[in-house]
Amino acid sequence: MTTLLRVSSVITAALALSIGSSYSGDFRQALAKPRPAVIAAGEGELRFLRGGVAPLRIKVDPVTTGSQRLVLGSSDLPPGDAIGLHRHLQEDEIILIVRGTARVLLGRESYTAGPGATVFIPQGTCIALANTGQDTLTNVFIFSSPGFEQVLRAVSTAPGDKPKTLSAAERAAAFRAGHAEAGPSDC
Repeated sequence: MTTLLRVSSVITAALALSIGSSYSGDFRQALAKPRPAVIAAGEGELRFLRGGVAPLRIKVDPVTTGSQRLVLGSSDLPPGDAIGLHRHLQEDEIILIVRGTARVLLGRESYTAGPGATVFIPQGTCIALANTGQDTLTNVFIFSSPGFEQVLRAVSTAPGDKPKTLSAAERAAAFRAGHAEAGPSDC
C-alpha cells in the first residue's frame, strides 16, 4: 500500500509539472475535475489577436473549466481580417460561422461560408479563413482535444497588455508547442 501511495504521488507530481509547463495560468486549475458551466456570449477568457484588432474568448479548456477532452472558444474577425494558413497535427477542429461571410481554404479547395455554416477540419488538413464581408465575422471553434489553445494564448494578449510582436521563429515554436504548424508549404 505504501509503495502504491508513493507511485501515485510521483505520478501526480509529474502530471502537475507537465501540465504546469504546458498550460499558462494556474496548473492546479488544469488538474481540477472538469466543472459544468453555462458561459454567456460575452464571457470566457478574453484575449486579443493580430495587434489587438481581433477579440478571442477561450471558454472551455483545461484552464478555464478543467476540460481535458475538448476546447471551445469564439472569435471576431473585422472586415478584411484573416486567420493565416496553418494545420493542426493532433486535433480535429469544427468552426461554426455565426455572423458574416468567410472564404475558407481547406487543403487546396476554397469555399464560401455564411451564418449557420459548419466547417469541419480533420487533423492534418491545411486551413485558412478570411472575412470577405462588410460585417464582423463571428465564429465558434471547437477542438477535439486540448493543445491549440496554448497557441492562442502564446500569440495573443490579455486586455490592457501591449500587443505581442512575435518573430517568425517564436510564432513557429508556439505553433509546434500547440500541436500545429504555421504557414505549411505543402498544402
